[in-house]
Amino acid sequence: MAAQRLGNAPTGLTIGQVLQQLRIQFPDLTSSKIRFLGDSNLVSPDRLASGYRSYRHADVERLRVILGLQRDYFLPLKQIELILEDIDAGKSPTLPGGATVSVDSILSLEVRFTRSEMLKSAEASKSLLDDAISMALIPAAEIYTDDSLKTLKALVELQKAGIEPRHLRGLRMQAEKDADIVHNAVLPIVKSASRVSKQRAADVARDLAHNLEQVRIAVMMRSIDDLIG
Repeated sequence: MAAQRLGNAPTGLTIGQVLQQLRIQFPDLTSSKIRFLGDSNLVSPDRLASGYRSYRHADVERLRVILGLQRDYFLPLKQIELILEDIDAGKSPTLPGGATVSVDSILSLEVRFTRSEMLKSAEASKSLLDDAISMALIPAAEIYTDDSLKTLKALVELQKAGIEPRHLRGLRMQAEKDADIVHNAVLPIVKSASRVSKQRAADVARDLAHNLEQVRIAVMMRSIDDLIG
């Protein structure tokens, strides 16, 4: 199949620039892998007179889809090709296990941040981030997720009220207990050998975590109301 584009906004990126954009989400990606996907006709960048490939924004987004399907579902290229055909036809592709998803959900890959980018975005001090990491509120890493950024932003606001990471030791310990509760709830799904089932378990666990958080907030607010009188 000749690869169709998911959009038409030209950017004229070199393969090196494409690699720089995608490596944040796919650290093991190489230029050889990008060339291979082009040679497999899954993505079709323009060819310049010099013979070099020129990638549009649509090509980059298509690569995100392909790489995401490989990473998250371990799909072979032949199966990815069929999914891309559905996308090109404007359909919602069906993933292994029968789940139907939209193109937007496939493209909704987690945004990543360097330490300096996260500090700047959260308007946080280095010491606050270091304290959050030491208290295991944020994982130690070179590249941080959007969840880490949201946590740091919340810690910035808490710090304004005099609440420091060291005050949240009990919260972390309770969160670890809640994680055990959620893990036990999704254990039957986790035990399945299917990679899609494991992804489903993660989705169910996230929903359960949100529900636990709602209950926790309600109980905490009742306690606060009692303390205030």
